Formats: sequence, structure tokens, C-alpha cells
Amino acid sequence: MASKFAVVGLFALVLTLVVFGFNDADLVVQNLFFDAATSSWMVSKQAPLERLVFYTGPKALIICFGIACVVALIASPRWPWAARRRRALLIVVLSLIIVPSLVGGLKTATNVACPANLETYGGTLPHVPLFDAYPPDDRPEKTQRCFPAGHASGGFALLSLVVLFTERRRQYQAAGFAILVGTIMGVYKMAIGDHFLSHVLVTFELAVIVVVGLTSAVRRFVPARFDRQE
Repeated sequence: MASKFAVVGLFALVLTLVVFGFNDADLVVQNLFFDAATSSWMVSKQAPLERLVFYTGPKALIICFGIACVVALIASPRWPWAARRRRALLIVVLSLIIVPSLVGGLKTATNVACPANLETYGGTLPHVPLFDAYPPDDRPEKTQRCFPAGHASGGFALLSLVVLFTERRRQYQAAGFAILVGTIMGVYKMAIGDHFLSHVLVTFELAVIVVVGLTSAVRRFVPARFDRQE
């Protein structure tokens, strides 16, 4: 089952790169978040309430949740619930570390600009599809770090919550929750001009691949007895 999800995630990633990587499809979606008449985005980046609800708050909660999972692992010898889920908690902790780290590394390597920095939306840079190069006489002075979507990576890393449950219904609920959180975080960044749709989709697909890969690796190399309270 895990391998099937990995294949689906990889296929979706390739499809996204093909659909959005060679054309202006991202602009069609992004235009929905931009008012050309006022040259403003749907949501202001400086709006304090929106920033708290959709940016600072979720990021802080995810960090706190990750710390709580680490504490649960440490306390598992004296906590039966955590002792039965040591491998699952390990997967969650590793996912919350690796998914954002991977996305952050790719952001540095891809050199893709944010929508707000493009001439189309009042910026100074030309729109260049992912697999195209900047014009020789119009290159950005510094590396652009907007692809994939970093903020949403924490939310999509919560897909690892699925491994905490054995009931299929609970697993679907956990996956739905993670997708909802990641999507809200990603759409907020689109609404303030920080990301295109493809940026968010690629982050989601990378999260699926990483979580599935980590789950398979931990279950293969960490013995099942690790889950039993000693």
C-alpha cells in the first residue's frame, strides 16, 4: 500500500511539473488573487490578524506539536499510549523535520521568484517558467527563494499523523486534516502574492513522498518490538 502512495505522489509531482513548468498556467490562477485596478493582493501581507491566524499561529502550533511528539517519545517508557506508538511518533517527528528541510533546500536551488516580485504584478522581474532561464540581461541580483512553498510544508508534513492510527476512518480524518491545514497555509501565501499554485502542489506531493518513504524505512529498519513498553 505504501509503495502505491509513493508512486501516486511521484506521478502527481511529475504531472504538476509538466503542466505548470513550461507555460503561464500559474498566472491564470494567480490572477484570481490580484486586483489589477488597485495593484493589490487579496490579502495584505501586513494585515496583523490574517498573519497571526494563517502564518505565525499555525507555524508556532506545528513547532509546539513537534516538540510534544519528542517529549512523548522520551516519556514513552512511562506512558503506555506513547510506548505502543514509538515508531509512529518517530515517523511524525522525522516528517516534521525532513519535509520543511527538503523544501527549504529546494527553495535555494530553484531560484524561482515570488509572484509579487514579477513585473506582471508590479514587481521588477520577468515571469520565467520553472524550466526556463532568466533572460541574460534581466537576471535577479540575488537568488529567489519561492519554490516550492515553504510555509505549507509544515502543514503537509502532518500527513504523518496517519501512522498514529490503525482504524481506516481515523487515518482518512488525519490525512484530511493535514491536507486542509497545508492548503489553508498555502492559499494564504498565494493570496498575499508569495506563491503560485504549482509551488503549493509540489510541496504537497513532496510531503506525500517523504512521509511514505519514512514510514516504509522506519517500519523496515526499526523492529516492531520498539513499540512495546519495556
